Amino acid sequence: MAIQRIPLSQPIETRDGLLNTDSKCVNGYFETRNQMREFIKRPGLAIQTVSPSIPSAQGQGIYLFKGMLYAVVNNVLYKIDPTTYASTVVDTITGDILQCYFTQTLDNGYLFFHNQTNGYIVNGTTGAFSQVKNDNIAVTTILTGGTGYTAPTVTFSAPSGGGTTATGTVQFASGIVTGITITNGGSGYTSSDTLVVTINDPTGMGATASALLNSFPTGPFTPGIVFLDSYIVIGTVAGRLYNCELNNPNLWNALNYVTAESEPDNLTGIAKHLNYILGLGQWSTDFFYDNGNYPGSPLSSAPSYKFEVGCANGNSIVSFENTVLFVGISKTTGTGVYGIDGVAPVKLSTVFIDRILNNSNMQDVTAYTFRFNGHPFYVLTLHDLNVTIVYDVSEKMWYQWTMWAVGDASSGIPGIYAEQYFRPSYFTGDGLTYYLLDDDNGTLYTLSDLFYNDAGAPIYYRCVTDLVDNGTTKRKFYNRVEIVGDKVPATMNIRHTDDDYKSWSPYRTVNLNASRSQIYQTGQARRRAWEFLCTENQPLRLDAAEVDFEIGELEGGGMAPTNYRR
Repeated sequence: MAIQRIPLSQPIETRDGLLNTDSKCVNGYFETRNQMREFIKRPGLAIQTVSPSIPSAQGQGIYLFKGMLYAVVNNVLYKIDPTTYASTVVDTITGDILQCYFTQTLDNGYLFFHNQTNGYIVNGTTGAFSQVKNDNIAVTTILTGGTGYTAPTVTFSAPSGGGTTATGTVQFASGIVTGITITNGGSGYTSSDTLVVTINDPTGMGATASALLNSFPTGPFTPGIVFLDSYIVIGTVAGRLYNCELNNPNLWNALNYVTAESEPDNLTGIAKHLNYILGLGQWSTDFFYDNGNYPGSPLSSAPSYKFEVGCANGNSIVSFENTVLFVGISKTTGTGVYGIDGVAPVKLSTVFIDRILNNSNMQDVTAYTFRFNGHPFYVLTLHDLNVTIVYDVSEKMWYQWTMWAVGDASSGIPGIYAEQYFRPSYFTGDGLTYYLLDDDNGTLYTLSDLFYNDAGAPIYYRCVTDLVDNGTTKRKFYNRVEIVGDKVPATMNIRHTDDDYKSWSPYRTVNLNASRSQIYQTGQARRRAWEFLCTENQPLRLDAAEVDFEIGELEGGGMAPTNYRR
């Protein structure tokens, strides 16, 4: 009699990248204890009922700002109170329905976001919402300081577009005008307007100034947005990184940009890493730092840190705890998931994960990170494959996460209630509560390990093993299978395949709360893989399956050992 302990912490291994064969663990994560890995069920989801309800439509992003949730669904911005889940329509945004990227300025002054087409601002003091436009005065320049000024004021010419006239205050020293601060850039100005700046003071003379309209860049913008040293930075596909005026995302100067030009590839996304901004191109990545340049962009390139790994899709980029994770691509090594350690890329994906990535067209991707129970997770969804794969940074392991839901058109199973990708595709939180937004229907969820299902739907906690032959292709006769782990009032379903995952035996059940959670007489095979599945509304932490078996003596006839009974 031989005894084998099969760990339930099975890594993802796939021969074709389709996750239909070979080993994997689904809807859980591993935790190492006493040099052994346990397989723990992932946290569940609860739907938070928003009132008035948000129409079922495509979610685009979510962000927590000044204690309120801001969610974009079908190009409508909603403000949601997380204590009551009362919702307010803030306004409608324009452009294609794409993922939105958010950041905020110092002291909650502004919330800024873009939908890869336009930029938008929520004023942190007044709550006012506006689109960043180019019909306002953004920059003034003192041409001549003059003399004799004691109480200068400034008057701007009125806009021809019928909007509001800009206002500002004057700075001066020793009777000389030194600067003008714009207090309100106005609206309705056009490029054909003659922008007259008049400095008023009967005691002074000779001061002159000029003005320029706002120059918010024209999209499309790349995925990502960065706040660095009081500047908000966004990128364009053409390879430029634009920044706003200091701590004011309303104002953008046409000169405030730097170009990622070390390689002739388009920019795919930007991210913040340490004190750098990364410009991730198709085949390369550039580093930029705040060099205090003026006028123009404060950013300068750090060419010695540049590396030749680009990004396959900017929506895969996330900044997380002093690192950046992304789906990278290079001309020599192909597609894989990378993290940045210091200033160097480190490959995180295995050859099996690379096979999954290579099956995707990488056109429809979402990703986010969060830390849960000490585990930093990178959640990557490949929508064209209907697959979510999750990297555990602490365990350095990959899992598959799924969810039972009604499918949308992109899932390939529209209108069908089935096991799909992990549907919450956008995340925000305050370290205590985790808020997630469904990309398909805009449903708001909270996530917790006190929830053992997904809004009433079962979580398919599953372990599929690799094919096992115990070191010989002789026939094995399996007497007993016992589940080792926590005792919970739940039923586990066990089945096996003896023909390389082509067909499976009927499920047999085992009581996980019994003193010995075991089944007997499970047949014979030369090579076998097992599946262990539990869908109960219970927490789960399991270690292994203990299998008793005997090796047949008469290989040619395939006879059972004398003490084997069916």
